[in-house]
Amino acid sequence: MECCLHENSIFRANPDYKLVLVDRLSEPDRRQLHEADCSEDLYGALVPQGGSAQGWRAVSCETALLFTALLEAGPLPRYALRRLGHDLEPTIKRLLVDGVLQILLSNEFTCGPQVAELFGTLRSHSSRSCNFDLAVSALRYGQELSCLPQTELGRRLYSYGRKPVSPKLQRRLNDPAAVARFLGIAEEGILARSLHRHWTHVSVSHGALEFWWQWLSKSEPPRETAQRASFKLYLSPVVDDMPEALETLIRALARTQGVTGFKVGVGLWGISRPDKIVVYFAQLDDLYRFADLLRTRLSGCAAHGVPFSAAASENGLLSWGADPPHGATKGERTTSWRMWVTWRLAEYLVSARTAALSTMEPWQYALERLSLAGIDTDTWIPADGMWPAALERA
Repeated sequence: MECCLHENSIFRANPDYKLVLVDRLSEPDRRQLHEADCSEDLYGALVPQGGSAQGWRAVSCETALLFTALLEAGPLPRYALRRLGHDLEPTIKRLLVDGVLQILLSNEFTCGPQVAELFGTLRSHSSRSCNFDLAVSALRYGQELSCLPQTELGRRLYSYGRKPVSPKLQRRLNDPAAVARFLGIAEEGILARSLHRHWTHVSVSHGALEFWWQWLSKSEPPRETAQRASFKLYLSPVVDDMPEALETLIRALARTQGVTGFKVGVGLWGISRPDKIVVYFAQLDDLYRFADLLRTRLSGCAAHGVPFSAAASENGLLSWGADPPHGATKGERTTSWRMWVTWRLAEYLVSARTAALSTMEPWQYALERLSLAGIDTDTWIPADGMWPAALERA
């Protein structure tokens, strides 16, 4: 059965939740809530009642007002119809899917992932990019990992597409120094002079483990100082084509404006990942121009492909994303575009596990739910100015 919202639909606030103003929470709970949501529009939390399996949920002032208005079941308030306008259906659907509101269907109030099936899809599939199938493959893989908790599932989705390392390759490139020589970025390598002239090398590590070889521009301000989203271009060649691709990249970067830095995965582990080379830009137009240049110069390189990124070439060699503004995701483990996306998708896959969906597979539900946060999951193109709404809707 498929249905749609109309002005006579009956809704109610989910009785499994109690709305609590942030000021009235205990100090530990208030601190935890602010770690999860630091927005200025934070009203408080929906706290599960009576042994409900629902988790805490931070809510904005707008959501709190609607929740309060529907403590008594009835149609959507007129003020909500006026304010939401064209955003009415995706907004209400998101609140229903997340269990904040319930809708009366066949004399029974319902909510949760099943609502996504009842309402059908809101998305057009006419402009799918070459990376759509790669994302679906990753989600199908995640769907099969039904025993994993959300945290580990998010890591698996993020790492999806990493190529296995053969014993032959392991013997050939047995440590990071050997990989650096292979790529031409070692001190005696063919790219050393260009790197020293235009870039400052910095280490990106966690404890004793170094994850990235990173270089920052000597002429552009570092991306961490920006108060807006930074844009990243992924260059994803297969391992054997990396020396050619990296040499072409570094020589082209020397004459490119708007680049704040770039990085390369460390060692054999780093160059086997899909997002093995990342270039950072302050402006999207600069990224597009540079991608056009590289697309021509790297026409002979074979592509590896980066899941959950927007295509910048037809074969998946080049793609891009837009990280959240610095400091915008307090409480998140990272501000990476792909990490943010995969953590959301892991959450939605877990939600779908126990939902007894009949016409929609968990991976389809995950895409549908993410689309309600303003992400175009057909193309993975981050919309201009999307982050405030996406962070609110996620």
